[in-house]
Amino acid sequence: MKVVQIVKKLNNTELGKRKMNDTYVLIPNDLDIKEIFEVKGKPVEFEDKYTHEKVTVKNTVDKEKRITGLGEYYKKQGLSAGDEIIFEKREIGSRIEYVVYVKKNDDILVFQKARQGFEILTPERLGRYSNITAGSGETLEITFLTSGKIRKDSPVTTDFYDIKVSGKSLMDRFSAKELGEIRFQGNRIKVNPFYGWKKYTFETEEE
Repeated sequence: MKVVQIVKKLNNTELGKRKMNDTYVLIPNDLDIKEIFEVKGKPVEFEDKYTHEKVTVKNTVDKEKRITGLGEYYKKQGLSAGDEIIFEKREIGSRIEYVVYVKKNDDILVFQKARQGFEILTPERLGRYSNITAGSGETLEITFLTSGKIRKDSPVTTDFYDIKVSGKSLMDRFSAKELGEIRFQGNRIKVNPFYGWKKYTFETEEE
């Protein structure tokens, strides 16, 4: 079985959590998705790998390249920033299957740098990550700085924080609007940049 797989790590804008109505997957212009989405604007019906729910989406190209039609699917999955959505095209002899599923990353704290500090994109996990010491002796400190609007036209105010690992702020490690994530790996505190997408093509045994 030949599999073409696109993996996208989602952010709050794509999940519609910025008080916008849009829900989608943003695809970089230089990422070729024609092996799965062969015709622009043509709906493709996927089946959820685990629930077998039918999910019809399409790729659109306007100012941005997007995969749209995911609003209800996102709601049912209960997704947060940092979770991944996986699209697969499976070629099994002369048969083609389109499969979609999600991978939840509940163990990471996702943040984005702004002018005022770091916005926490998974605020429901903030309590788990504030002011703790790992087995290695590293410390993680998250301190509230201020509240404000990300943009002048933002409909809501946002809380901003400083994040320090072993007393050193992460502010200099990330550029404006860059996303990052924190997780515990063994007894260490790991801080990583937030990758957007991955694409794989591989052969495997039929499931």
